[in-house]
Amino acid sequence: MIEPVSSIKGFDSLSGRIGRLVQRYEREREVGDVPEWILPPASCNFLRDLAHLLPSPLVAFEFGSGASTFVLRAASAETSSVENSAEWLNKTETNAAIRRAVDQSAVIPLRRCWNRLRLIESFDLKSREHMLESLRRSRLILIDSPPNPAKREHALFTAMIEAPVGAVIVLDDLEVRAVRRFSSRLARQNADAFDFWTMAIDHQLGVFLKKRTLPLRSRPSLREFVGTWMRV
Repeated sequence: MIEPVSSIKGFDSLSGRIGRLVQRYEREREVGDVPEWILPPASCNFLRDLAHLLPSPLVAFEFGSGASTFVLRAASAETSSVENSAEWLNKTETNAAIRRAVDQSAVIPLRRCWNRLRLIESFDLKSREHMLESLRRSRLILIDSPPNPAKREHALFTAMIEAPVGAVIVLDDLEVRAVRRFSSRLARQNADAFDFWTMAIDHQLGVFLKKRTLPLRSRPSLREFVGTWMRV
């Protein structure tokens, strides 16, 4: 069943506000050293400001954890985090913001699965039904893991399918050519269902706003299919 855009109160206004926020951050971006393995400060600030545009109580979800976990837990009523690395998740929980009773975090191994005709590894959310249900309730979703572009594409595609109408999905690392390529392709092939912005700050971000539920398309180019999508 297609969920109409009109079911989101102030939907056009939300899209406009997100667009203006993206433009402001690009105008005000600072050139300097950017940390490689964590979500940089400007991107964290954007995530916080974006959360303030969304209806309360806000439920958030992140593929990956770290600096973003501080931001999402502070800005939401509930945050769920998934990691494939127990060591990294332990570091997050040891150093991160206070974890509330409603917050969830889980180590979910990457399992072999089919992404259309491509055999890859991705988060096995179906093995953790409570985490999948959290994703389905989340209005702010960050994808900052796994690092491999093919695996990250599958995480994005999963989020695009499962997210509710009105959800915003933020994808990190568009400076990686393969990530920029698949995010732009998915946005183009699903333009009827999503608004899409790119942001030239930090590692570069892609921002998707889900407008309606439609069958999603994922048709990789021949170049992606034969191997360049595997490069980190």
